[in-house]
Amino acid sequence: MRTVLTRTLWAALATALLVVVCYLFVDRPVAEAALALRDTAWHRGANLLSQAADSVFFAFWVAAGLVLGGADALRNGPTPRSRAILFVCLSTACAMAVGEALKELCGRARPPLLFTKGVYGFFPFAGDYMHASFPSGHTLRIFSSMTALGLVLPRLRVPALALAVIVGASRVPALKHYPSDVLAGAFVGVVAAVWCYALLRPTQPR
Repeated sequence: MRTVLTRTLWAALATALLVVVCYLFVDRPVAEAALALRDTAWHRGANLLSQAADSVFFAFWVAAGLVLGGADALRNGPTPRSRAILFVCLSTACAMAVGEALKELCGRARPPLLFTKGVYGFFPFAGDYMHASFPSGHTLRIFSSMTALGLVLPRLRVPALALAVIVGASRVPALKHYPSDVLAGAFVGVVAAVWCYALLRPTQPR
């Protein structure tokens, strides 16, 4: 557990530095480049890919997984199957809860506000959708679930994480988030899965 904590702290420091660099030098130029792709196939494809991490869809399958995994555990005991299902769902639920709290706390303006009103930055506790850009909710949902899936099914680790990267990156050309939002979302998702894995041990340690 101490090793997990140490690695998490180092990862948090590295992510924070990257977020600062992106905020200062990368986010606005990339957002403006993404704006130039609006109404193109790239923009439409990015919006379509984003649906893979839709909040309503994820809330439904997380709730269903918790019910089914819990019922299986009550009926058959804590089998590897039920533990794995509960682990993936709990990892995603934890990431979603942390993400919502950070969105409210940070209040970052979304890219459309930069394009229409020149608004850029953080406005803590703004409390509306247009000030809920950091971290990316789609990214943290897909990264938490795919990281958890890769931990219990190592054979799927590479395609699962590749899907997470593609879906997370799609949020930028979809004009919903800045690159730093995606970085932060990926960090929250991965850390949620790793910590849940360390605490729950759904499979035998490798």
